[in-house]
Amino acid sequence: MNLWKLPTIAIAPEVIIPGTWITNTLLCTWICAICLFVVFFIGTRRRNMVPAGLQNALEWVVEFLQNLVEGVAGKERGKRFFPLVATFFIFILFCNLLDVIPGVDTIGTVHLDEQHANAVVNGPLLWGDLSNQIVPWLRPGTTDLNLTLAMALVSVVVTQILGFSMLGFKEQISKYLNFKAVKEKGGMGLVDFLVGVLEIISELGRLISFSFRLFGNVFAGSVLLAVFAYLLPAVANIIFVPFELFVAVIQAFVFAFLTLLFMQVGTTSHSHHDEGEHEVHHEYEGSAVPSH
Repeated sequence: MNLWKLPTIAIAPEVIIPGTWITNTLLCTWICAICLFVVFFIGTRRRNMVPAGLQNALEWVVEFLQNLVEGVAGKERGKRFFPLVATFFIFILFCNLLDVIPGVDTIGTVHLDEQHANAVVNGPLLWGDLSNQIVPWLRPGTTDLNLTLAMALVSVVVTQILGFSMLGFKEQISKYLNFKAVKEKGGMGLVDFLVGVLEIISELGRLISFSFRLFGNVFAGSVLLAVFAYLLPAVANIIFVPFELFVAVIQAFVFAFLTLLFMQVGTTSHSHHDEGEHEVHHEYEGSAVPSH
């Protein structure tokens, strides 16, 4: 008999309270939201002129994100983009970091399958054939495709709302349904119309790429920790926990930064690009020296 078995790997979240819709990923998401509220409440309740401790750390994070957003989008647009980008980064980072906390994915309720239905569980620790019969109470929210897909949907929808708000309905809709180009340019305008259709497809594809990228990387990291904790318990803590911390930060940054870039592109007029190209063309023609 083995000392313990590899944990059961399930992609779908498990219901931890029978008869309800409360899953282990949902509970972990609630805990993450509460922790964020407590951290920011404690860190900002006094607001000293010379920050120290937690207030100093929070101000550094906010300032870093603000400089990043304004460096990409400028101060005017940065003020509108910053709340969503910063929220995504901080929330996803907290959710990812929960994966390395002891007890997450390892403490839960024992649900015996048919093969071990008559087995007797003695004590809080499981070993042998029963070691993989546990349903964890806590599992990082970002290992649930429902959450990552919901955040991707928020990113795409908010980008479109900002596009309609900042560019106007006519300019924004012309990015996707450019009938004017077909009327003015004829056959060449058809190419612009097809490019707009491809833009619609890319917007839908962004939902898949956003959600599956974050879910896949965090879920794979969670499985990696579980497998190597089984094979090499001591070595796994030394090597893979720091690696998972790095991945947690990178994945949060990638999701937030890509959201920022898409918001910047989504609120930029196509006519602005065309005007810029015409200006460059005229400047080139004016500065060109005739050849002899």
